[in-house]
Amino acid sequence: MNPKPSYLGAFLKHPNNRVALLACGVAAIFASIPFGWTGLALVGVVALGSEVLAALAIPGLPSFRASVDRAQHQQARAQRRIQLLAELSNYGDTSAMATYQHMYGRVQALYQAVGDSRTTLTRQDVEKLEDLTVDYLGLCAVNLSLRQRKDHASEDVVVKRIASIQAQLQNPALPEDEVRQLRSALAEYTEVMNRSRRLAVRRSALEATLISMPDKMEEVYQLVITSPYSTDMGGKLEESLSRLRIAEEVAAEFGTSEPFALDTPQMAGAASAAPANMAAQQAARTLKAKA
Repeated sequence: MNPKPSYLGAFLKHPNNRVALLACGVAAIFASIPFGWTGLALVGVVALGSEVLAALAIPGLPSFRASVDRAQHQQARAQRRIQLLAELSNYGDTSAMATYQHMYGRVQALYQAVGDSRTTLTRQDVEKLEDLTVDYLGLCAVNLSLRQRKDHASEDVVVKRIASIQAQLQNPALPEDEVRQLRSALAEYTEVMNRSRRLAVRRSALEATLISMPDKMEEVYQLVITSPYSTDMGGKLEESLSRLRIAEEVAAEFGTSEPFALDTPQMAGAASAAPANMAAQQAARTLKAKA
């Protein structure tokens, strides 16, 4: 979650405030010509008092805060887009990149449609759709990480190792310490199997979501183009966003303890899975904020 912005800092750095301070400086210079230091000091006191009063009032205005929040959200979205595009580029998934570019083009066209005062589509609606395109990139990254995990963790290998451990446990001459370690390993492998099945179900749902998202975007786009004054746009938008909430389940699955690594020590397996965890949890945090 992004930290709360400093509204006072945003006011002090606002271009309008800087222009006002510059204008006061120019006025002080002109006032000093006929009145000297007295005119300069008078204008300076008035400017300082006005700045203090404005700093006490303007940062608390709801409209100003909404503007600052929107600017911060847009900046965070742009940074996340760059990060996810770089990640997908490393994966070499050209199909997801092409789909994203198509969706992004539709969003830019909808921004232009907002300029028509007769349409019920608002800029806030289109910004939600732009958020959807970035979330699409995040879900693609999660899907690719799940695919890599599936390739790494062979279910057949786990089954064979479970059978091997069970066979060793049949030996009554095993020391108690070895029995305890084998049972612990058996529990780990059993959890791997259970998690693998759960992830398979979630991955199927995630893949279906990735297929439906561009279609829902296209539905909204066609609705605006063919019926620009329709009143059903809000419902269409909410339906599109609801398709993304499967990411919360994926992130919840990643948020629990990592599965027992098959070909590497457990600590190494956890380290290699960290980027996937971060991508899934970031997608979930974004979607929960919209819910």
